[in-house]
Amino acid sequence: MELISRFVLYIDNAFYLSHFSKGIIIWSLTALSIYGIFTFFYKAWDETRMATYVGFMVRLVLLIGLSIEMLHQVNITEISALYYERQPSLRQFLHFLFFGYIIVVGFYYIVTLKQNKTEGLFFTFDIAVLTLPSFQLITSLVMYLLNGELSQSEMLGLLIILIIIIASLYLFFSNYWEVRMRTLIPFYFIVISVSLLAFLVGFRIMELSNLFVFLTLLMTYHLIKNSKCSWLEKVKRPFSFTVAILFLILCNPLYNVADFALASTNAEVRLRYFDSTKLIQLKEAKEIAQNITGDEHFLFQQPETEDFHNRYWFRSKNYSVEIDGISGAVFSLQRQTESVGKKLSPEEYVNKSKQLLGKLGRTLLSDEQILTSISEENGFVHIEMAPKLTSGAQMPGVLMTTFTWEKESLVAFYERFNLYPVENLKGIEINTKEINSILKEWYTMLEQEMPDYVIEDVQYGYSNRTIEIYLLTAKGHSIHLDGHTGEVLYFAGNLENDEEVDFEEMETKILASKNIHFKNWKRERVSIFWEWRENDPDDMKLSYVHQFAHTIGDPLFIYDKGIDYYHKVERHVKIDSSKEAYAIIAKEIDYTPYASRAKLTEVIDENDQIRLAWLIVIQPYKQSEHRLYLVDIETKEWVSLYE
Repeated sequence: MELISRFVLYIDNAFYLSHFSKGIIIWSLTALSIYGIFTFFYKAWDETRMATYVGFMVRLVLLIGLSIEMLHQVNITEISALYYERQPSLRQFLHFLFFGYIIVVGFYYIVTLKQNKTEGLFFTFDIAVLTLPSFQLITSLVMYLLNGELSQSEMLGLLIILIIIIASLYLFFSNYWEVRMRTLIPFYFIVISVSLLAFLVGFRIMELSNLFVFLTLLMTYHLIKNSKCSWLEKVKRPFSFTVAILFLILCNPLYNVADFALASTNAEVRLRYFDSTKLIQLKEAKEIAQNITGDEHFLFQQPETEDFHNRYWFRSKNYSVEIDGISGAVFSLQRQTESVGKKLSPEEYVNKSKQLLGKLGRTLLSDEQILTSISEENGFVHIEMAPKLTSGAQMPGVLMTTFTWEKESLVAFYERFNLYPVENLKGIEINTKEINSILKEWYTMLEQEMPDYVIEDVQYGYSNRTIEIYLLTAKGHSIHLDGHTGEVLYFAGNLENDEEVDFEEMETKILASKNIHFKNWKRERVSIFWEWRENDPDDMKLSYVHQFAHTIGDPLFIYDKGIDYYHKVERHVKIDSSKEAYAIIAKEIDYTPYASRAKLTEVIDENDQIRLAWLIVIQPYKQSEHRLYLVDIETKEWVSLYE
């Protein structure tokens, strides 16, 4: 049961079949199972005619399913992108072809194993359906070729793909009319080789793998069905009956093996989520893209297997933009069209760069605290901005916010959050004065002189961290502070007069400053670190490990407070309880759900207390964005993360 439940969860998370696809697949397989069982016991009718009717009906239902999937894809993706983009715009459509069309049609052939009428018609129709994605792939590559964006090796690959498809189809139908070893062996060599290659590269060429897997199975079926072996003829009907019973047990929509497995298996915790996280909404991200580009209309795309909007990918007529889904920082901006306007002076480009940040609602440090450099290359003007040390001196190696201009057009932009006063940043609950005070206390505890520093970066997260402020000092020390409390989470750097430092005493001081009760903790050596862990950690509270690295005669000292990932607790929550959580959400939503999945989640509050919840991920029909809901395991209360 454990193995079955893990397999079901893998299919749900890796392939993300829609509710429509799952319903069509399950009900079609159930209907075919009943048909197969009925024909085994009741023989007083025209099986050939009924098998033909059932064949047409099954394919009609599957075509309806394909149409629903295609309508969804067309609504969330520009039609040109289906052919021009290399990324799998039709991934969910291809998943339905594999798990829906191939499996359902294959099962139809099994339950009609003794029927021959209209077999050629169905073979031709099914192969035509499975060939369409391959020709879509070829069309995409041809469009790249016409735009001069294919290298010679890629052109050769396009030619090889085309030859393989044509050769495999020719060999299939040659063997369908007359089986000959000189055509059968090359056929199997081609289709099996391509199928194995597709599986080895992780289904990244499903357009081809779907077709060749289907051709392999269909030819094997054809050879078995037309075999002259007498014993095969005797087992055809019992075999069809056995497979029908098996599929009925596995796939019936009332209660099947998967339902039983999920009801008897504990769920694994798949995610940790900090309750204080404030996610960027789609509307906010789109406004950032509009403000920085001046464009109004954007296409938004979201990887179907990604739960959170870790990044928002936008594309307009002129720009492609990536925006961080937690902080709202502009990770990347690239212009896609020709630049316009006239060339400006270096000072004007600097002013335009600052004005651009102002449009994003950013408040800059004073000009005295920002180092600005200007360079020009091949008509492009590059502006780089980085913060200075608190003393006003330049600090080499600090991450920079960069702008690239051509004429009056912004052609590239990468943003860092170190150009802004820390108290003005999203979610930060400490200010510059408090940071200075925290650092003074830290260096006093280390018996070191406090150096000048600069904020190198600010990192946002929802699972392994909330907000961390990265500092870099003039002495090369690296320090990380908690953005909410100001607690020092990490320190690494060389200490002065290290030969006089008692490192064990320093460990004690640092842990005491964090209110650690030593009798409840143990110290042990792990690799280069001395690690402190709780003896008996609370299972409903987040556990931390404090790591120290120091060596006698070496001035380098490292401290790190991190989540104790080795402390894992089995949660006694059955997998099928996620259905109840989904049902609670389904009653409240005002849109048609396209697909969904659930993950058992540890929700961490501001006191590091843990509560269990189901994370319900729903993609609305005809929409790219994902809606996320946390449903409490105990109280059944829920909260929306993106509304």
